[in-house]
Amino acid sequence: MRKDECYQLGHIVKTHGLKGMVTIELDVDQPDEYSELESVFLEQSGNLIPFFVKQISMNGVKTLIHFEDIDHVDLAKDLVGQALYLPLNHLPKLQYGEYFFHDLVGFEIFHLGTFLGTIAQIYQPSSQYLAAVFYKEQELLIPIEDAIFKKVDLTKKEAHIELPDGFMEIYFSNEN
Repeated sequence: MRKDECYQLGHIVKTHGLKGMVTIELDVDQPDEYSELESVFLEQSGNLIPFFVKQISMNGVKTLIHFEDIDHVDLAKDLVGQALYLPLNHLPKLQYGEYFFHDLVGFEIFHLGTFLGTIAQIYQPSSQYLAAVFYKEQELLIPIEDAIFKKVDLTKKEAHIELPDGFMEIYFSNEN
């Protein structure tokens, strides 16, 4: 399985107990849809490796998982901080007009009608998703939120945004 054939489900935040369980944080809208997970992929040495779920206990986005063959806290510690992946065909079905943030890669971005660039990548350094757009040879990191992304046209592959006052000045204040 290749990483470009998967989506990030969440990440492992800490160990839980002494028998190898881990706490994961799911980055999904409907966590309950994942209550029957049989396996996930973890990235190790650049490869996605399947990890089979022995037990899962859900409490909102915080979830406890016990993986097969991980039977001690020392083995579980090695997993902390790793991202969990599932194949793209496991994504839930969307309603008309809905989209996944990773679908925005390649979309053209317009700020108040002015073309800024094309979304090159989506980052998630924390709980906030960011769209990376190159404008005037500078990478702009634009928060993906309803207050900024006013209209997304899935057919035209366009996103129309309204940036907060002063946003562009943050990036270009050092220009001569």
